[in-house]
Amino acid sequence: MFIYDLPQFTSTFNNARASHPGPDMTYTGRLLLPGDNVIVMMTTGSLRITINDLPAPADHPIHDLFEKEGFILRDEVSDDLSRFREIRVWGRWYIDGPDYQSFEPYITCKTDASGAEIYVRYVYDWILRGIGQHSIAFKTTTEGETAYGVMRAWSAQLTDYSDLSSRLVESADLPTGLVWFPQDEGYGLPILVMESAMDLIRTTTTELERA
Repeated sequence: MFIYDLPQFTSTFNNARASHPGPDMTYTGRLLLPGDNVIVMMTTGSLRITINDLPAPADHPIHDLFEKEGFILRDEVSDDLSRFREIRVWGRWYIDGPDYQSFEPYITCKTDASGAEIYVRYVYDWILRGIGQHSIAFKTTTEGETAYGVMRAWSAQLTDYSDLSSRLVESADLPTGLVWFPQDEGYGLPILVMESAMDLIRTTTTELERA
């Protein structure tokens, strides 16, 4: 499961940590690039692409990318598709200046015959740049709300551009957050997509001051 909000993360994290056998639970973060949300859905006989939850427009350059290189991803997932009915890859369509744009994958969802979904980090050998790796180790006694707060604070620190001019920030297409993956994926620990963390902290601080 991958999650944006605190209540769902806290509940899922707390339920999973009870069955975790080790003394530590390590999360690794990848910098999240700005851009449109992309989902690539693959079965043994089809490939569909959505952008921001809508079918990718016919003239979108992502179709050219998959026409030229998509066979690499299809070959990579072929073994998994022999065991799962559908593979979905979530990522961002990233624009870096006027002359470069591409797909940056982050999360893979594997759906089995019963409809159960398994969310894991994207590891297929196609367009995997792995930008910005950062790790945090939590004790198994750590509560979900604390873990969320730590990853939010770290994400805010790594993506705080308050010292830069707004013009530079807008023109540079800098990372907007981090995607945090549990190192041990077999115990149900959730993936956390933490975006605009500094804004979340400011909002929470303002609400507390008004209370």
